[in-house]
Amino acid sequence: MINCYFDIPTNIDRKNVRGSSVHLLNTLLNELIHAKEIHISFFLFNNPYLQKFLEELSKKGCKIKIYSIPLSGYDQKKSTLYVNKKSSVYESKLDYGQKIYKRILRFPAIELKIFPHTYVWHKQKTSRGRNSYSLHNKSILAVFPEETKCISTSCNFALGDPAHSENMLVISNDNSTIQMFRDYFSLLDSWSINYKNYVDDNNHTYVVTPSILDPDKYSNCYFTAPFIKYKEIGSNHYVQNKIIDYILNAKKRIYICGQHVSDINSFDKNSKSIVDSIINKASTPSIDIKILKQTLSSHQKQGTRNVEAEKAMKKFSSISQRFNHPLIHDKFIVVDNILIVTTANFTSTQFAWAEKYSMKYLLDSGEEEVIINTFSEINSFHFIEDQNSVNLYLNHFNKLWDKANAIL
Repeated sequence: MINCYFDIPTNIDRKNVRGSSVHLLNTLLNELIHAKEIHISFFLFNNPYLQKFLEELSKKGCKIKIYSIPLSGYDQKKSTLYVNKKSSVYESKLDYGQKIYKRILRFPAIELKIFPHTYVWHKQKTSRGRNSYSLHNKSILAVFPEETKCISTSCNFALGDPAHSENMLVISNDNSTIQMFRDYFSLLDSWSINYKNYVDDNNHTYVVTPSILDPDKYSNCYFTAPFIKYKEIGSNHYVQNKIIDYILNAKKRIYICGQHVSDINSFDKNSKSIVDSIINKASTPSIDIKILKQTLSSHQKQGTRNVEAEKAMKKFSSISQRFNHPLIHDKFIVVDNILIVTTANFTSTQFAWAEKYSMKYLLDSGEEEVIINTFSEINSFHFIEDQNSVNLYLNHFNKLWDKANAIL
């Protein structure tokens, strides 16, 4: 069974204390009612409403494990967060992260574990609040007396995020997806540190090595992570290859919706390119190609690949490009009647992979430190052939497309 949920906010000017999508937060809580066991892998975990809900579940016997990044990865910039039309607070993501992490320690049935792995391809300054942590996905494994749910969403559910368009996928009792989620959480658990024992310092020195998984065990769901290789292929390369195969075999349509769509001319020379595969199909007149995203190069500090991707696709009249800033935060692809739902952005960073890579960090002291580590961003990818789900995502895409502006 597959349930698909969407949110297109009408007011994007105010940040809400419940996160970027109040609707999807309420929907998520409803999906988790009566769970007996919950595993949460969230890029950020600072939502007090989600935390209070989990506390109540834990009092009823639910065992909960939460995996997230160190507090040094939370934004320290304060902003006005609205509780309702008249009431607001002035806090940062870090402020609430500190409160939530500390609060969790009061509940023995809730365990918080930290995954402190960082990833850099080129030299990067490392200091509090500017560390690049690889854990980006937003996925949940929830076990009930008579079913198991695997949940992935574009939504961070983070207090301090602006309102965005978001989507959430809930897959129940699919054995292949459950197997992938269980294997992912098992590996994530083995590489994570209990928050009670964690010291938020020198995270760039935390080294992760990959385990080899058999991709034949999983037919429709895969995770990318520094601790996962599929046979001898890095997980990010493996998933990118699958997406490109679908694109290159498209007969009718290629619709891509993402916050960023800039996977071109990768710094990882062993990686391929989503944008190049789209261009490869642009000469096929029967294929409808639409690219919908949030960001232009002017919206990013480092928008070189964004410019390059836009220019490359503008050369083909068969490719339509639109944007809506800052609304779009969804991350999905529809190729013919195949739906690909992910927690990842379609960037060169997401699809890069390197094992035993020399990562260079510039310390506050001015010294350079080199750490041999695995480069990989963590996300989930679902490949779905259910026609009802495809139609629902197409409808969501079309609504966003109608609200977007052409990239000229």
